[in-house]
Formats: sequence, C-alpha cells, structure tokens
Amino acid sequence: MTSSKTSMSRRDFGLCLGGLAALSVSAAADSLLNEGLSDPLVLNAAKESLERIPATIGAWTSTPMTIDEREIRLREISGYFRRDFRHAETGLTVVLTILCGGVGPMSVHSSTACFEGVGYSLVSGPTVIGITDNEDITNRLHKAAFRPQGARTSDMTRVFWGWSADGTWNAPANPRIAYRGQPVLFKLYTVDRAGDSGDGLAQSETFLTDALPVIRRELAVSQNS
Repeated sequence: MTSSKTSMSRRDFGLCLGGLAALSVSAAADSLLNEGLSDPLVLNAAKESLERIPATIGAWTSTPMTIDEREIRLREISGYFRRDFRHAETGLTVVLTILCGGVGPMSVHSSTACFEGVGYSLVSGPTVIGITDNEDITNRLHKAAFRPQGARTSDMTRVFWGWSADGTWNAPANPRIAYRGQPVLFKLYTVDRAGDSGDGLAQSETFLTDALPVIRRELAVSQNS
C-alpha cells in the first residue's frame, strides 16, 4: 500500500467533515428530541473508554488523526478515536474513527450523504454485511463504495459504518429510533481504498476482525462504570 493511498484516505475524511454544515439543522432537531437522555457521567465514561483503545492492535500499528474543534461542536461529539492503521506485514491501511455522544447527534450523519455532498459518486451499496471477529461475534455494518466525480483513476473509497451502545455493532435502517432512550451512542466507521471492482484487498474486513474484540472490551468498561 503506497503512502499516496494513505493520503487519499486522509483527504476523504477531511472532505467528508467539510460537508457537515448541511446536516447541522437535522442534528440540532434530534438533539432536542433526545434532550435529557444523556447523562454527563456516562458520556464522560464513554469518552474515557475511547481513549483507552490501544494504538497497536495485533500487527496493526497506527498514527493519530484529529477532528477539527468546529466539527466537534457542530456534531456534539463527546469523544472520539481516530487513527490511521497500517498492517506491519501486508502494508494494508485503514482509517478508523469511533465517535461517542448522545443518540440524536450520533444518529443523523449519513456517510452516503457525507461523501455525495462533497463531490463523490456512490458506486455500490450501501449494503449490510456481517463481520465475524476473532471472538466469534458477528457484527453488522453498512458498506458502500465511492469514486470522485470525473476521476480518471479506477480506485474507489470504501466506507464501513455502524452503531453500538455496548460494543457490538449493528446497522439499523433508522439508528435514531433503534437506539432511542440510550444514554450514549457510539458510531464506528472505517475508510480504505479498493480497485475498480469495489472489493480488492479486504483491508477493513481484515482489520475489523482483529480490532472489534479489542474495541468491545473497552466500550463494555464504559457501560459498567
């Protein structure tokens, strides 16, 4: 995996975050609908659980990435984990982001709308897939592939995303309804690169198989705090 592809993944995240303003009204409305459901102590415990996720998971090492403070305020993000992971042996790269906050703010931001809003075309999906991790637990995530409009390259950006209240991930059609009443909601998404088939090397699938048990253990701690 070349460094240019890693840079493209970073750019994809930057562009995506740049399109958040169009969704701010919906986020504010959902925040009002869920007002009073989020306990500040629970949100703080969730934030601390994300901070405990290790920077190295198995053969995957990582470098930190950040989210702009304006976007944190806009999306009412209580805490986040974002790192660019690289497999030491294969060179596969995946950018992992996990956000936490109230149900309203965490449930309204659509990954498809995000990429389409900044000039990407949806090539395939979204579809719901199952990923069985190394602890034999199956997690369900949305999967979609995008290509920049007018791009000459055949490469695609693949995005996987889902939600969780307890460390096991799901892909409900309407997470705002599915998780209403929960004091905190996590959103996970990964970005990788693929060839013209939209599949290519299974970067995210391989990474999540290793990473999801590690993430789940940390998030479970926050639920028991």
